[in-house]
Amino acid sequence: MATIEPTGTPGPNDVAGSDQQAFDAAVDNARVTEIVGEAVGSLAASHLLGYAGDMLKDEG
Repeated sequence: MATIEPTGTPGPNDVAGSDQQAFDAAVDNARVTEIVGEAVGSLAASHLLGYAGDMLKDEG
């Protein structure tokens, strides 16, 4: 299996330092967004289940 070896010369797949920093920042932002989204979803589900439980108590 062939592998790609770095040659030290710039090419179409090379990433400049500033581009790498921007990419790393975007990855971090995506991770934070995912974590916040999961937390909000969990909180919403918790409130919904609490509301449903209260509604069942009121009827029963």
